[in-house]
This record gives sequence, C-alpha cells and structure tokens, in this order.
Amino acid sequence: MNTLYQKFIDKDLQDILERRVKTSSTRPIVVGTGITSSHLGDERNLREFVLADAIVACLRSYGKNVIFLLFDDSYDPLNFRQLRVAVDKDEQLIKKFEKYCGTPIKLIPDPFNCHDSYADHFQSKILERFHHLDIYPNMIDSHSSYHSGLYDFAKEIVFTRMEEIKDFLKKKFPNYHMKKIFWPLCPTCSKLDESEIDNIEGKKISISCKRCMTQHITTTEKIKGKFSWKVDIAVKWNIFKSDFEPFSKAYLDPDVGSYFIAKSLSEEFFGGHYPEIIEYGQVFMDRELSYTLLPSLPREIFDLLFLDHRKKDMKLSKQKIIQVAKQYEVRKDMTYFDYIQILLPYENLEYLSSDISPFERNQITNYGNKFTKLILKKDIYPKLPTQKTMGEIDKSSLQQIHKLIDWVVRYKNTHPKVKFETYLEHFKEFFTIHHMSRAHLFPLVRGMFAQEHSSPLSRILYYIPDQFLYATLFLVERHLKESE
Repeated sequence: MNTLYQKFIDKDLQDILERRVKTSSTRPIVVGTGITSSHLGDERNLREFVLADAIVACLRSYGKNVIFLLFDDSYDPLNFRQLRVAVDKDEQLIKKFEKYCGTPIKLIPDPFNCHDSYADHFQSKILERFHHLDIYPNMIDSHSSYHSGLYDFAKEIVFTRMEEIKDFLKKKFPNYHMKKIFWPLCPTCSKLDESEIDNIEGKKISISCKRCMTQHITTTEKIKGKFSWKVDIAVKWNIFKSDFEPFSKAYLDPDVGSYFIAKSLSEEFFGGHYPEIIEYGQVFMDRELSYTLLPSLPREIFDLLFLDHRKKDMKLSKQKIIQVAKQYEVRKDMTYFDYIQILLPYENLEYLSSDISPFERNQITNYGNKFTKLILKKDIYPKLPTQKTMGEIDKSSLQQIHKLIDWVVRYKNTHPKVKFETYLEHFKEFFTIHHMSRAHLFPLVRGMFAQEHSSPLSRILYYIPDQFLYATLFLVERHLKESE
C-alpha cells in the first residue's frame, strides 16, 4: 500500500479495506461520515473525519474511484443546548432564536445573516474547518434528500409495515425502545419534536402536534418529516451505498448500538446494504484546549493524535499535545516543539524586519505562533543577555560561557553542513578537553537566553542563528571588560 497513511493502517483495518474492495469492483467505493449542522463544536469530533480522510487516501492508493460523503442531518430539530453553543451564549441571539427550537435546522434563518439558513451557515463553517485540514468531502444535505424524493421508497415501506417494524425491533432488540419510527413535520408550526402520527389507515395519516395543539389529516405521499435516526441510517445506506463509515464504541453496542440496529433494519426492510465498521476510540479533552488546536497544529499532528492506536480512547491535554509536538519533525532532525522553542523566535525577528505580511509567512510559522500563544500561553522572543543576567554569573563562569559560544560559532562556520549528530560529538569533546562542567554551565546559559524550559542546550546553540551568537559574544566581552 503506497500511501502517506500506511503507517497508520493496522492489520485489522487493512483486512477490512481489502475485503470490501474485492466485492465492490463494479462501482465507486463510498466512504461516509456524518454531522449535524446545529453548531460548530470543538475539536473532539475531528477524529472521525481525519480517520475517514485517511481511509479515502488509502483506497485511492489502490487506484480505486472513491467518493467521500459527509451526511448532514439538517432535518433534525434544533434544541436549546445546541442553540446556546451555536451563538456562543449570546443572550440576545438566544432570546431571538429560541422560538425555533424544535424546528428542523434547515428551516431556521441564519442567526448571523450571511447564509440562506441556519444549516447552510454551519455547513459552510464545518467545511471551512475541514478544508483547513485538507479534508474535502461532498456534502449531502438530509433535508434536501427527503425533499427531492430520495426517501420516498422507504416511506412506503414504513407506512405500510409500521407495526411489523415495531415488532421486529422489540423481538430482536428487547433492551432498545424506539420512541418514534417517523417524526412528522407539523403543517401549522413547522416543528418536529412534539408532533406524532396517531393513526395510519390506508394512505391516510392522522397527525397531532402538542406544540401548537393542532391535528391534521394527510397522505403517505404528502406527509413531511424524517425517520428516526436509526431508520434514517438504514435507508441512507441503501440510497448512497456506503462501504465504509467510522464508528466510535458508543455506536457499536450489540444490544442497543446504532450500527447493529440500523444494519438489522437494512437487511430486513430496506435493501440489505450496510458499510464496514471502521472503529475508533472516543476523544476527551480538557476544556482549556477547546478551539485552540486547529489554529495551532498542522494536519500531520492531527494524524499522529487521532490515527495512531485508533481504537483507543484518548484524553487531549496540554501535556499530550506537547508530547506529540515533540514527535512530529518539521524538518530533518527538528521536531515541531523544537522549532517553536528554538527557531521560531528568530524567524519572527526576520519577519518583523521585512515587508512580509503575517498571511504570507511560512505556514509552519503561523501555526507555531498560535501554538505559543494558545497552548503554551506565552510569547517567545529571543532575548540577548542583559547586564542583570550577566551580573548574576561569576566572572570565571562567564568567561567559560564566552569560550563555549565562541567555539560554537567557529565550529559552525568551518563546518557549515555538519549534521547535528556529528556536531554533538564534538560539542561533548569540547567540554572534556576544556574540563568544563555542563551541569554547571548549562543552567547559566539558559538563564542568559531566557530558555529555562526549552529544548536541550546543545540543540539550541546548534540552531540559533550566528548573528545572534555574535551579538551575545559582543555583549559578554563588553561586560567582562567593564567589570575589570
């Protein structure tokens, strides 16, 4: 499998992919994922989509025609909790839009007046987030799918076999109770959450709504509304022929899990198609990290976070993010964390002295600056030694520091392409030859450069630009001379 994501494809997953590929040779392979455009949410749910995108890349590496679908449950009714998150707890917007709770998301106006509907607004925001990660699915809007007639074949099945479906679920899944098989849209108040089907007689359907206290008579052809989610999934699989979909463990309980109930409904009533399970673990995250990861981390770090050991639950914390930042190499022999701690401050200085705008900077620089601010919660600036920091160091130690930095500058100038490993050997030899103590000098040098909690000092001195080291030598020489 010649693919960027090969290292993340375990034997179990590879077997799943190859099994379905062999049986799907006459049509495109479909990878599906799902959202509800009720709000944007934070980064916890990104694991599903990063995993799905990796599956798409792997399948395309086989030379297969792959369609990546993103199903939006835009026919779902909005609830108050979703509204609060969507408008960032803006009390005026909450007061203005709480009357729409219970209404399908697609039928609600955009709170921010920039799209045709509430659903369109958040679909756009969600796709923008995915595009930021180089994830490009095709959006399938559920309300539009119902409205266009794609679900009509299933309506006929459900309205003629309603009791049979209920009995089937009761017998096969005794621990599960489906509140409603179909959620009718009230013709009067356009709400779903408190409307019900009271009776089906031939093609006539009686509906009542507790929201507006009305009753209606309609027909199987004219009724509007949506199926209960597990029925909707089963029908959707047969319409769009999904081959692979990621599922967390919450959906895979054999007694009440959505996947197995939907699979059984599909096999018994709607055509028998269902996707292969791509299992992934749940993601938990410290609240302080919400909305900080996307601006701070390149896509490759999301891959390391979410694809490695994909079935394991994970806790995203500041320590976990820093740990992975120390694993991802942005260039040979330099991790993302090392880059932020060592090189980024000096690159920022170069940008400040140039006409390059923040938008034109190297992408990794922009990520690094956000990481510094949002994750590390500090500003990293290169700091030359001050009279105060040098004054706190005894003369003998300062002279040794001057000798060390002078050696580093000369060594780098005479070995311009030296690899870090080779440099490190000679760096250690320098201390042995000159009988200097690294344990004594390193904390002093770190204090001078304000790098107390940074990467190993040997790496810092290797990567720091020569101009900065020359300036340090000048300041140390002047301080030694003035202190005589």
